[in-house]
Amino acid sequence: MRRAFDELSALGVGVQLTPGNEPSRQFEAHVRASAVPVRTHHGFSFTTRLTRVWRDDGALLAHSDSVHPPQTTSPAAAHFDGWLETQGRSIVLETMYPGYRLGTGEELDAAMDRQLRLAVDVSHLFIQRTAGVLSDATLRRLYDYAHVAEVHVSQNDGRHDSHRLLRPGAFGLEWALERAKTGLPLVHEAFLHQASDDVRRRQLELLRQAC
Repeated sequence: MRRAFDELSALGVGVQLTPGNEPSRQFEAHVRASAVPVRTHHGFSFTTRLTRVWRDDGALLAHSDSVHPPQTTSPAAAHFDGWLETQGRSIVLETMYPGYRLGTGEELDAAMDRQLRLAVDVSHLFIQRTAGVLSDATLRRLYDYAHVAEVHVSQNDGRHDSHRLLRPGAFGLEWALERAKTGLPLVHEAFLHQASDDVRRRQLELLRQAC
């Protein structure tokens, strides 16, 4: 965790802390001492690679700034609508793709009707578009939605959430940059740890238009 954090924080921007890295001793203290802005996502933990996010009965276990809704095949998915009614505004939920709740335009319309706070991941929207489950009308509504709390960007082929590096003209990138100018967190979710420092910095140059 510490090595990954130090590499990315050296770029001079904030860091989203996500699950998957092996824990480092006293990592939380190291992050706090760095004064680098951070956001936590989904099942991140300072002490384990991954924590459980949804209990089978639909209870939310994570305490991150934003989380993925449950997968449609999980026991928690059957309780998700009830959870949304009572606690849906308690956390930022990420827009997903088929196979997850909030993975279709119909569910995104329902989420906006409830005025939920959303982390809009434009690469996930591209998968919805490719799958034919996101209409022009719902996409326009989402782009104008007042309760967008975060914007996530990366690139994929429309079939898999592959977190590829960005290219100019990527789906939703222009909107993401414009929306970030209002002060929303703009999160680059491509696999930057696999890229050279030069490539990382060129990727950030694509996003500096939002500053």
